[in-house]
Amino acid sequence: MTSKRERCLKPLFLAATLVANSLTAINALGADVLLDTRTSWDGGSVAYPEGKARVTSVILQIKPGEEPPFHCHPVPTMGYVLRGSVEVVTAGGDRQRFDEGSALLEVMTTMHRGRAVDGPVDIVVFYAGAEGIPTTVLPDSKEAATWACGGDD
Repeated sequence: MTSKRERCLKPLFLAATLVANSLTAINALGADVLLDTRTSWDGGSVAYPEGKARVTSVILQIKPGEEPPFHCHPVPTMGYVLRGSVEVVTAGGDRQRFDEGSALLEVMTTMHRGRAVDGPVDIVVFYAGAEGIPTTVLPDSKEAATWACGGDD
């Protein structure tokens, strides 16, 4: 008969083994892991939307001097800096710089924006969304009333 402790630890051990085996398989294929995280760059939580999955990818280009508007993502959003450096700032003032070759999980439901640092920046962005859910919401848009995008949640 197994103890309560063994019954509780078994799923954790199994999950850890699956993650380790998955990363081992990826490395065996000659691939490098760019990002393996459960939180966004600011330590925030991440949640997948309900519904029929829809994955979208774009290349975001920000020129020096441009300052895109504040916005938020109601879906998990991963970025990889292809060229240059970007500083991301939240509406609450948190800042983080990401340089060429950096992978990141964007903040969710937190208003933020990025700006190019010392030259143009290109970022490939992947949105893990669902049909009917926008990937990006501007604060004054009609979507802002529907999708939780606080100032700095």
